[in-house]
Amino acid sequence: MANLKEVAELAGVSIATASMALRGGGNIRESTRIRVKSCAKRLNYTPNQIGRTLNTGKANAIALLMMTSAASADIVRGTSLFYQLVRGVLSVVDEAKHGLRLDVKSHEDPDLMQYFEQVVGGRFLDGIVIVPQFVRDYAFIHTLKKNNFPYVLMRPASFGRDINCVDLQSDYGAPLVAELFAKQGRRRVAMINGPAQHLDAIEREKGFMEGLAGAGLDRLTKRYGDFTIPSGIAAMKDILREFTPDAVFCSNDYMAAGAMKVLAESKLRVPEDVAMVGYDNTDICIGLTPTLTTIDYRAEEVGRCLAGELLALIEGKVSSIQKAIRPFLVERDSHGSSVMSDV
Repeated sequence: MANLKEVAELAGVSIATASMALRGGGNIRESTRIRVKSCAKRLNYTPNQIGRTLNTGKANAIALLMMTSAASADIVRGTSLFYQLVRGVLSVVDEAKHGLRLDVKSHEDPDLMQYFEQVVGGRFLDGIVIVPQFVRDYAFIHTLKKNNFPYVLMRPASFGRDINCVDLQSDYGAPLVAELFAKQGRRRVAMINGPAQHLDAIEREKGFMEGLAGAGLDRLTKRYGDFTIPSGIAAMKDILREFTPDAVFCSNDYMAAGAMKVLAESKLRVPEDVAMVGYDNTDICIGLTPTLTTIDYRAEEVGRCLAGELLALIEGKVSSIQKAIRPFLVERDSHGSSVMSDV
C-alpha cells in the first residue's frame, strides 16, 4: 500500500504540503491540491487515521450503538424503526465532516464490556451515541464516565440526572392517545404494548394508563408483543378471544398494522367498529387502509439532537446533556372523527 511520502514524491511536493492538500487545510494552491489528490488516487493511497488522530488528538468520528437482547425480536435489523433516527444522526455528522460507525450489540454479548474498553481506549472514536432499549444493567456507563469519554443516551430521563440523555417523552405522547379515545367516548379499550422490559414500552404504558384514569371505561385489557407485525397479529387475535374493543392503542405502528389485519379478517371495520392508533409515525402508516393515526416522536429531530449534543460535548461547548423532545399526535383516518355516544 502506498504511503504519504510516495504520494508527495509523485506530485513533486513536500510531505507536509501533500498532507495539507489531502486534509483540505493550509494555504495550498488549488492546482497543487488537485495534483496531489490525483497522485493519491493513482497510487490508491488511503490517509492513515491513526496518524491523524495522533497529530490532532481527535479521530473526527463517532459511533452510534444500538443495543439488542436475545430475549426479544431484533427490531434494529428486522424493521425500519430506526431509519429516521440514523438519518438525523448522519446529517449532523456529515455536516461536521465526521465519520459515523454504526454498531449493534446484544446485552448478552460476553464481550460487551471489552467493546466499551476498546471504544474508550482505541482512539478511533471521539464519542458515542447509545440507544439502549431494555431495562438492564448499564455498567458500561460507569466505564464511559470514569474515563471522561463523551457519550449521550437516547432514553427517558428516568435514567437519572447525572446521565447524558435525550428524552423521548413517551409518557407525554401516550396520554395524547388516551385523551383522543376519551373525547370519542370509547369505553372498551385495549393496548398492545412492546416487551415488558423495553424502556419505550414501559413509558408508553405508564402514560397511557395514567391518561385513562378518569375516562370511566367499561373494559380495559393489555397484551405484550415485540414491536413486530406478527406480534401485533397474535396479540389482536388473543384480545378478540376475550372481547371486542372499540379502541386499540398499539405502542408502535408495526404492531398496529398486524392488529388491523386481524380486524379486517374478522369483519370489524376501522375506525367505525374499532378505533386504531399507533406510535412512531413510520412510513407504514400511509400504506395502510385506512391510514394510521399515530404519535410522532420526531425521530429525525431526535437523531440530529443526539449527534449535535454529542459533538458539542466533544468540543467542550457543554459539560452535560439533558434534553427532551416532545412528541405530537398525527391524525389520519384510523381513529375516526365523530364523538361516540355511550352504549
